[in-house]
Amino acid sequence: MNRKGYFAGIAILLVISLTACSTDSSTIAVNTTSSNVTFTTIQKQALNVNYNLSGTLTAYTETPITFRTAGTVTSVKGEIGQQVKKGAVLATLDTADLNLSLADANQSVAAAQADLSSANASLKDAQAAKQNAMATVSSANAQLASAQAKIDSARVSEQSVLSGARSQEKAQSQNAVNKAQTAYNQAKAEATRSQTLASNGLLTQQENEQAQTALADATDSLKDAQAKLSLTLEGASDSERADAASAVTQAQTGIASAQATIEQAKASVAQAEAGIAQSQAGVDKAKASYDQAITAKNKIVLSLSYTTLKAQTSGVILEKNVSVGQTVSAGSSGGGAMGGSSDPFVIGETTRLKVLLPVADSEISQWKVGQEVSVSLYDDVRIGKVTKLYPQTNESTGSINAEVTVSNPKQDWKPGQVVKASRQATTQKGILLPVEAVISTGDKPYVFKNIKGKAVQTFVTVGESYNNQYVIKSGLQVGEQVVVQGADRLFNGDTLAIPKNAQEVTAHD
Repeated sequence: MNRKGYFAGIAILLVISLTACSTDSSTIAVNTTSSNVTFTTIQKQALNVNYNLSGTLTAYTETPITFRTAGTVTSVKGEIGQQVKKGAVLATLDTADLNLSLADANQSVAAAQADLSSANASLKDAQAAKQNAMATVSSANAQLASAQAKIDSARVSEQSVLSGARSQEKAQSQNAVNKAQTAYNQAKAEATRSQTLASNGLLTQQENEQAQTALADATDSLKDAQAKLSLTLEGASDSERADAASAVTQAQTGIASAQATIEQAKASVAQAEAGIAQSQAGVDKAKASYDQAITAKNKIVLSLSYTTLKAQTSGVILEKNVSVGQTVSAGSSGGGAMGGSSDPFVIGETTRLKVLLPVADSEISQWKVGQEVSVSLYDDVRIGKVTKLYPQTNESTGSINAEVTVSNPKQDWKPGQVVKASRQATTQKGILLPVEAVISTGDKPYVFKNIKGKAVQTFVTVGESYNNQYVIKSGLQVGEQVVVQGADRLFNGDTLAIPKNAQEVTAHD
C-alpha cells in the first residue's frame, strides 16, 4: 500500500505556500483566483481502523561493542550517528607494554625451541647407540653359532684321529694294494716279453719303451697302495693327534670370545635403552617448556589483537562512551560518559525499526504475529508488521506489549521518536476524505473536484467518520482529484492553475 492512501486516511494535510511541497505524492499546491488550495487523488482506503496506540522507536538490533582487554585508549574514530560497516575500526588501545611482553615471549620461544632441538638430537643419538648395540649382539650371535659349528667339526675330527681307521677303511686299503700288485705283475710280464721281442727284432724300440714305462707306473702305484695300507694299519701319529686337540681348543676359545662379545653388547643395549629413556624425558620436558612458551606468546598476540576495537556488525553508532586517554577494563569502557550504557559503543540496525505497543490485555487475543499495522510519524505513514507478542502483562499498566517492525530504508525515522500506530480491524475499503474537504453549509454536502483546471462543485453522500475523516458513499470515483484544503474559499468554476514550480514529495512506504 502506498503512502498517499494513508495520508488521506489520517487527514493531516497542511496548508502550504506556492513554493512549499506537499507530503503526499498526490496532493499538489495550486493557484486559484482567490487563494491557495491543495487537492488529492481519490483512492479506496481501509475502513474501520482502530486500536490507536503510541510507542517509541528503537533500533531493530542494538549491539554493544566492548574491549576484550584492558588498556589506555589512544584513538577513537567513531561518532554518534555515523554509519559503519562490520569490521570498521572504532578505537585502539596503547600496545607498548604488550609489544615488550611479546618480545620477551619470542625470546622464550626461541630458547625453548633450541632446548627442544638439543633434546631431540640427544634422543636420536641414544636411539642410534641402541641400534649399534643391537647390531653387535646379532653379529656376536652369528660368531657364536660359527664357533659352535667349528668345535663340533673339530671334535669329530679329533675323535676320528683317536679312533684310528675302521675295518672298512682297512679293507679298502688292502684291496687297493691287491689291485696294484696285480697290475704290477701284469706290467712286469709284459715288459719282459717286450724286451725279448725287441732283442730278436720283433718289436720296435718305441713299443718296448712303452711297456717299460707301464711297468714303472705300476711299480709306483703298488708302492703308494702299500704305504697307505701301512698308515691305515698303523693309525694316527702323535702330531696328528696334537693338531686335532689344538683345533678343538681353538674352537672352544672362539665360543668363549663370542659369548663375551654378546654379554658386552647386551650391556651396551641396556645402557642405550637407559639413555633413550633419559633423553625422552628430556624431550618431554623441553616440549612442555616450548608449548608453554608458545601458549604465553599466543595469549599476548591475542591480547594485541584485542587492542583494536572493531564493529562486530554493520549499522549506525547509537552510543559512544569512550574518549582518548581513558583507561578501560575488559568488557566495558569504565563507565558511561553521559550516564548511559558503560559500553564504549552501541551499534544499531536502523534500516528496520521496532516499536513496542501497549495493547490492553482484553484486546491482545485479536493481535497476531504477521498482522499489518499502520505506523505514523507526523504526516508520514508506513506499514509495519507484528513480529512478537510478549508472553506476560505489564504489572504497572496491565497491558501486553506487541512488537511491531517497520521498514526504514532511508533511515529518516530515528530511534527515540514517538510514533502512533493503529491496526486494521476489518478488510473493508472505501473512499475517505478529511472533514475539511467536505462543505456542509447547506442541506447537501459537496466537494470541489479538479476538472480540467476548474473547481467543480460536486455533491456527495457522506457516511461514518473515522479519525477525523468522512466515508464518501457516493458522488466520487477512484482517480478523481478533490480539493482537500482551501475548499471553503472556492466558488464553482474557479480556475485552478498549477504553478510551474509546484512540487510533489514522494512518500516512504
